[in-house]
Amino acid sequence: MLSVSTQIAREDDLAVFSQMLKSVSFADELIIFNLDRSDSAALKLFRQFKAKVINCPTPSVVETIRAEQVEEAQGDWVLIMDFDEVIPPVLKIEITNISRLSSNVYSAYAIKRQNYSLGYPLRHGGWGQDYVIRLLRRADFLAWPKDIHSTPQVKGKIRKTKRAMEHHKDASLSQMVIKTNRYSAVEARQFFEGGLPPVTVFTLLRKPIMEFCRRYFFKLGFLDGAIGLLQSLYQSYSVFLSYAKLYELQRGKS
Repeated sequence: MLSVSTQIAREDDLAVFSQMLKSVSFADELIIFNLDRSDSAALKLFRQFKAKVINCPTPSVVETIRAEQVEEAQGDWVLIMDFDEVIPPVLKIEITNISRLSSNVYSAYAIKRQNYSLGYPLRHGGWGQDYVIRLLRRADFLAWPKDIHSTPQVKGKIRKTKRAMEHHKDASLSQMVIKTNRYSAVEARQFFEGGLPPVTVFTLLRKPIMEFCRRYFFKLGFLDGAIGLLQSLYQSYSVFLSYAKLYELQRGKS
């Protein structure tokens, strides 16, 4: 039995979410963690896909509810999906075969993602080889750390899938800004609690410039054209925002 567990927040695009739900309709069970949504369109979508709905407050980062997403599932295998990811037909076949293989020696699978931003594919800049551990044997699941971008801990071996899923990570610039504002606050707090050295003028200049150069030049983001430049500049801004908020924390302003 295969379970799919996902989540939808207030600012998330329902059209993108609906596309994701259609792509995982082959699963035996669908669980949706409803993060503070009460609009009729979202509730109608939950009913349309016959989902088990769990209402909970919106977390600062999704990793804080990942363990619960696994534990609430009834399937032998659990596929964790974000609202903006899509399973293509070739990956559907691979996942189905994995979940039905009784002699499978692996405890989890890292799924490759083809990332898209504003509808354009990202093939360079560090986004081309993005693997996320999302398909788990529930009996082998141990824990999921609550740190941002953390990965699950399992008892046995992990293997990569042959096929990729689509990750439509940025539907709009407005969505990007909302997400970055939330994530940068969490990252700054982690930096602060980790005891990073005081932020200086040099830090605020060096970190974003290094991030831009890493994405655009060293990881060949320029080969993606305009979207590569936009993403490299935006990631530079994101890094600046995290360190600016760390500076604010260090000055005792928050």
